[in-house]
Amino acid sequence: MQKKRQEITSTLYHFYQNPIAKVSIELFLSIGLVVFLGVFAIQPTLVTMSDLAKEIEEKQELEGDLTRKIASLATAQTEYLTLEERLGVLDEAIPQTPKLIHSIKIIERAASDNGVVLSNISLDEVPSETSPDEQLAFSQLAHQQATLRIGVAGDYPSIRDFVEAIMNSRRTFVVDSVSFSVEENRGSRQLKASVRVNIPYYGRSNAR
Repeated sequence: MQKKRQEITSTLYHFYQNPIAKVSIELFLSIGLVVFLGVFAIQPTLVTMSDLAKEIEEKQELEGDLTRKIASLATAQTEYLTLEERLGVLDEAIPQTPKLIHSIKIIERAASDNGVVLSNISLDEVPSETSPDEQLAFSQLAHQQATLRIGVAGDYPSIRDFVEAIMNSRRTFVVDSVSFSVEENRGSRQLKASVRVNIPYYGRSNAR
C-alpha cells in the first residue's frame, strides 16, 4: 500500500515537472483569473459604463428639448416685436376695463354723425372699473362684457347707418339685437329703435 502511494506520488511529481503540465496549470490559472476579473471587477465597470451611456443619451434628449424651447422663445419674441406697435390698437378694441364713458361718447358721436336722436342709454348691470394704476397679470383677467340698451329715433336708413357705424368702430361693439317700433307724435309717425349692444372687455377673473 505504502509502495503504491509512493509510485503515485512519484508519477505526479514527474508529470508536474513536465513543461506541458506547467503550461496547463498556468493556462488554468489564467482562465480562472479572467473569470474572476469578469465577475468581480469588469462587470461593475461595464454596468457603470452602461449607466453613463444612458445618462449621456438622456442629457442629449434634454439638450434637444431645451434647444427647441429656446428656438420657440426666439420666434415668439420676434413675432412680439413685429406686432408690438399694434398692441395699442388691440387694447383700444378690447380694453382691460369697460371704459363706459369712452364707449358712450363713441355712441353719441355715431348718433350725431348719422342724424338719429338718442332718447336713452341704460345698463343691465354697472361693471366695476379697474384703477388705471392697477396692473393686472394675464392670469387675473377674464373675458367679460357690459350690456347697453340704446334708444334712438330717426328714419330707417339713418338708424341702419348708426348701427353699422357702431359695429365698424375701432372699439369693439357687438350688436345683439335691434327692435323697431312706430309711435304717433302730434299727428306724425316716428320710427324708434331699441338697440342691445354688448361691450366686451377683460376684467378681473373673480368679478361678478
